Amino acid sequence: MIQRIQTLFLSLAAIMGTFMFFVPLASFISDFYYLKLYIYAFQNQTPGSELQFGIITVLPLILINAAVVIITVYAIFKYKKRILQIKLVRFTMLLSMLLIVGVFVLYPNVVINQTDAVTEFEIGAYVPIVNLLFLLLANRFIVKDERLIRSMDRLR
Repeated sequence: MIQRIQTLFLSLAAIMGTFMFFVPLASFISDFYYLKLYIYAFQNQTPGSELQFGIITVLPLILINAAVVIITVYAIFKYKKRILQIKLVRFTMLLSMLLIVGVFVLYPNVVINQTDAVTEFEIGAYVPIVNLLFLLLANRFIVKDERLIRSMDRLR
């Protein structure tokens, strides 16, 4: 039954994960540098600056976010196997937490160590938190469905 409430929450989580590819996560401003962190790149907005961060720097963000989106979409269609769906959603919640730690702790520290910049978090930094909330709600309703099915099996 794909029309369950957890399908809505999982769909919203997948949409939010996709939305992260289009918005900046953070801005780093110092006297000499102005950098923007997107999930797919560090963009140096300072003209004539030689400070560059390669694709290798943001590759973990890309991979984790892509895994969150792909696993969430896959979990939507595993509605007949609720135990597997619960495991997939919990693993996705773990990946989303890793994404939050990366955006709020690891990447600002990397930039601050090299440039002494001040970090300003943008709208994209808060998307993984909303994504985690949607995943939590979906997990809650999947577990609720599983308990209901198991209680009905006991009555037979």
